[in-house]
Amino acid sequence: MLRIISQAILSAAGVIGAFFVARDTAGFAVYQMVISLVLIVIAAVVVWYWPKRWSK
Repeated sequence: MLRIISQAILSAAGVIGAFFVARDTAGFAVYQMVISLVLIVIAAVVVWYWPKRWSK
């Protein structure tokens, strides 16, 4: 389950990163890592606020 989630996040980060940087650029892995960390933070915030916002 964790592998599926992490693979989905990294794949999405690769697609988003490819819009801004060419895949053959030396720093593409760095951009992909930064974008995946941002996606993880966004997902954590959504999961954190979801029960508080819609449980009332």
